[in-house]
Amino acid sequence: MHTIAIANHKGGVGKTTTAVNLAAGLARRGHRTLLVDVDAQAHATFWFVDDPEEVEADLQDVVTGRVELPKAVRTTRIEHLDLLPATLALAQLEVQLVSMTRREDRVARALSPARETYDYVVLDLAPSLSLVSLAALVAADSIIAPVSATKLAVSGLGAFLGWTEDFRAEGVITAPLLGVLVTMTDTRTRVTREVQEALAGSQLPVYATTIPRRVAAEDQVGERLVAGDAGTSGDLSSAYDAFTAEVIAQTSGAQAGGGQAGGTRDGEVRA
Repeated sequence: MHTIAIANHKGGVGKTTTAVNLAAGLARRGHRTLLVDVDAQAHATFWFVDDPEEVEADLQDVVTGRVELPKAVRTTRIEHLDLLPATLALAQLEVQLVSMTRREDRVARALSPARETYDYVVLDLAPSLSLVSLAALVAADSIIAPVSATKLAVSGLGAFLGWTEDFRAEGVITAPLLGVLVTMTDTRTRVTREVQEALAGSQLPVYATTIPRRVAAEDQVGERLVAGDAGTSGDLSSAYDAFTAEVIAQTSGAQAGGGQAGGTRDGEVRA
């Protein structure tokens, strides 16, 4: 099993869309996949749950030991894809973790039974540098950082990776940066080109695939569509499909451990 955290503390860069489309893409290739919603806003849950009131247990219940993992997991409309949902109650976990021993390990321990069932676990993290986010990163085998093609987002990426590097230096986070995924690109604009050039010169691992900015993207979110569904934008579906293929190529050998750590200090990535 390989656990991938989709993470960046800046909001609006496409984390949830990336997590949902990656998880669906992995499942549609026959990989048993668990999508874990680690955000109390529950946007990943929204993609696959018609009525939030139906959710009887979420990640918070599993971490605190009130519910065993298999009882909290829900099947989705996509074969081979399951969901560990989030609800607003997940916001309480931040406070609950403070009083727990080995709190950084709690998400990893909660998800450990998944190793018996899944090939991949995809974690959709909240846009924050919280204790819950830290615990999710500790649970990860690798990290993917989406960043939108804007100068502010690139600056925020440097801050986020600097924060993770501090914990990596202390041995708390061990997951390497698998890659940076540039989202919301428009190659006609100077800003997109400058962002891509800055990342290319940063020595960070950057995916060859970029996710284009499309008007249809918001409609697809509203209709809860993922790449490969009927009615999706061909450009977006192709991009997420290519991105998923890159991730599989990276992790097919990393299941036994591997991959190069990537990181940057605040301010090292500039556009």
